[in-house]
Amino acid sequence: MGIAENIIGTHYRYPDYFEVDREKIREFARAVKDDHPAHYSEAAAKECGYDGVSASLTFLAVAGRRVQAEIFNQFDVPVNMERVLHRDQKLVFHRPIIAGDKLWFDSYLDSVIESHGAIVTEIRGEVTDADGKPVITSIVTVLGEAATDTEADEVSTQIAAARDAAIAKMIAGQTSSRS
Repeated sequence: MGIAENIIGTHYRYPDYFEVDREKIREFARAVKDDHPAHYSEAAAKECGYDGVSASLTFLAVAGRRVQAEIFNQFDVPVNMERVLHRDQKLVFHRPIIAGDKLWFDSYLDSVIESHGAIVTEIRGEVTDADGKPVITSIVTVLGEAATDTEADEVSTQIAAARDAAIAKMIAGQTSSRS
């Protein structure tokens, strides 16, 4: 009946890599007010043991947004993308992101729950470098409204009917107790 049985476990690899640019690292660090010297200076990064400037922890949001826009299309999850709530995210950092890295994005649909016109999905992203070594693992839980109004409308109608019945019962109970 549901979509979950057909798509859980689906894997999608974004068709191109994301090349990490030194100036984008600096620009992002300024934007998020991260003043660690390793984000701006090769010498400071070298003191930290890196071969180039290192990115702020949330830098991957830049490339991740590009990939995320494609995931729901590739997984064929029937979610209205205009009504999505980013519920939760867990990040595991395997190593810093360094200027010059070429990062690959693999996404896995680990869970789908359909209920009452809503769809909850858990997507695991594995970001690897050009050698296939892990850089970051991201697990995102997204809550979205079903893409079709039919199920949501049916559920809304059922909820409204139950509400109206409960109100009518309450009023009837109040009226009979006064008699």
